[in-house]
Amino acid sequence: MIQLTEILGKPIAILHSDGLKVYDAIMEELVTNGTVELNFEGVSTCTTAFLNASLGKVLINSPKSTDLIQILNADNSTLEKIQWVKQNALDQARREAREESLREYLENA
Repeated sequence: MIQLTEILGKPIAILHSDGLKVYDAIMEELVTNGTVELNFEGVSTCTTAFLNASLGKVLINSPKSTDLIQILNADNSTLEKIQWVKQNALDQARREAREESLREYLENA
């Protein structure tokens, strides 16, 4: 089981860089055990930036892993964000449009 507060060392899951740490832990757990329990106990704040870098990236790289990841002790707000991140990660057309918009923005900045 992956306890977020142990990896993050704090009760907030907001940074993209923290999400990447959790992504690494999720992928390691998937390779080792085939399934992952992701425990949000003690997490008081969670952003979509964090979730995109952790769960979203897992789903983009391994779309079938959605059935292998169990979410534990997440509040309703976090569960709603997780659903949104899952939908976006698994919707390739939406993801490609978002990436194209970001590229255009960065090129014109």
